[in-house]
Amino acid sequence: MDPLTHGLASFALQRGFFPRSSWRGVLAIISAGVIADVDWFISRSSPLANFTWHRTATHSLLFVLLLALAALAFSVVTTRKTAADKPSEFSWIAIAAAASLHILMDLTQADAVAPLWPFSERRFSLDIAPSIDPWLLVILAAAIVLPELARLVTDEIGARSKRPRGRTGAIIGLSFALIYFGARALFHSNAIASLEARTVAGASPRRVAAFPDAVSPFLWHCIVETDSSLNLATLRSLGGEATYATGVTTLRKPDPSPFLNAAQSSPAAVTFLKFARFPKATVLKESEGYSVEIQDLKDQAMEEKTRAIFADITLDNSAKVISSELQWQKSGPR
Repeated sequence: MDPLTHGLASFALQRGFFPRSSWRGVLAIISAGVIADVDWFISRSSPLANFTWHRTATHSLLFVLLLALAALAFSVVTTRKTAADKPSEFSWIAIAAAASLHILMDLTQADAVAPLWPFSERRFSLDIAPSIDPWLLVILAAAIVLPELARLVTDEIGARSKRPRGRTGAIIGLSFALIYFGARALFHSNAIASLEARTVAGASPRRVAAFPDAVSPFLWHCIVETDSSLNLATLRSLGGEATYATGVTTLRKPDPSPFLNAAQSSPAAVTFLKFARFPKATVLKESEGYSVEIQDLKDQAMEEKTRAIFADITLDNSAKVISSELQWQKSGPR
């Protein structure tokens, strides 16, 4: 999710479950809910750094634990310096809850998270929500803004409420967000079931995936892999059986060859294939050998233009690797 969505979610969490926090505590909770995205600055430095650090260290349970311990230590120190009857302005439970909420929200996306880092490099993704979800933004913004508007009305007529500010609205908003994620999960499961039950060009699917549309929760950008091809399609899922919204685009897998085998064994390809969901290789004959480009069709299906990475390998006529490197995708696939 984008930092704005995480910030709104953390603010709603604070208002709903930690309503007595001071303004410094509110800032700490929001910061804890957003700080994990600091890995963006490191991951953008190079394709390898993106694979290594994006959604690993700062999106792990270890990072949540460290934040909670830091908040607990700060709470102990500040409590000693204040009056005995004055509670600390920082709650380690609230900090841990906001940081954990960040990980849970990112798990709903197609961009995988490694929550068990550094003990395990395994990544998880539910593929049900886009990176920027306008509907979720509306729900979270409404959970914060509408109670404020209602408060202005009640203050105007002199009926001041003694309840914590915005608590009910925040809880309702978070509940609606949970229901929204549940609906997306239902639509996604219907799309997956529909893909698995169909044949493509007379072939049964080996693997399928459905990735969320950037705007509509009913559209899913799908990949179906068979023994000989990778197929792209868009499905419309309204809670029942999913139907095709666009036609199927079929991409044939390259025939096995010494050049393809050598390219897939190169350092860049080994790293790339470790993270790619649906790798697709293109082998081209050049004047002095061959070039092999390996892309992840997930990026093409989701129309990813800013973070797409591919492996570029050059070989001579004897299938010896001349160069292999990871690059940012700057143009459409060949």
